[in-house]
Amino acid sequence: MEQNKTRFYLIRHGETDWNKGGRYQGCTNIQLNDAGREQARLLGERFKFLPLDVVYLDRAVATAAPLAAAHGLTPIQDAHFREINFGEWEGHTIAELKEKYGKVYIDFFENPFDHPVPGEGSFQNAMDRALEGFEALAERHKGQNVAIVSHGGLLRVMLVGLLGMGDEFYRKTWMTNTSVTMVDVMEDGRKLLMTLNDKAHLEMAELFEKGEENYRRAGCACRVRGSHPQPRRAPQRL
Repeated sequence: MEQNKTRFYLIRHGETDWNKGGRYQGCTNIQLNDAGREQARLLGERFKFLPLDVVYLDRAVATAAPLAAAHGLTPIQDAHFREINFGEWEGHTIAELKEKYGKVYIDFFENPFDHPVPGEGSFQNAMDRALEGFEALAERHKGQNVAIVSHGGLLRVMLVGLLGMGDEFYRKTWMTNTSVTMVDVMEDGRKLLMTLNDKAHLEMAELFEKGEENYRRAGCACRVRGSHPQPRRAPQRL
């Protein structure tokens, strides 16, 4: 017999210029760029066809608004799901941090759970608060469909704790902007990873865009070649 479940949609916010430039964003509030706003719109279109009862976020208002609007919901702020605080590292690229901090950063980069991070202190601190928030929502919204719109680093750290995965899981996974990772919490407490980094709404939009571009190119080529069907000539009588 199938158990009742509580379904969580873990969603990374839309793209920012710092994301695009490969810069640590952390707790610095950077607005979505044009691509990020379009990603958020497509996410909202996708959630018109998915059941959803409540939306939680930290500061990702521009990303959460379209999917909440699809169901007439008002997003609820919850500080448990704020991004990892990277302190003085924020705004820098990996290359810049390696050059500026040397071994201190390299050790962290290679084993993030075993080395301190400025601001947050440690990944374990971030994991503990994220799990505390998740468990509270799982208890509060039993049997419902819950969206958490947050940040890539925090969501990946939370997954390590939720699924009891090793630290390598963090380094070997990725979450694209506005991707959807789905976790089901069963009645017996088990947590099942149903999807990871699902970005079907972005991939379908890209396919449609390429299809339209190919259609336009084909139309132009036909006009250039004058390849419209020509009337057939009647055979000449001898």
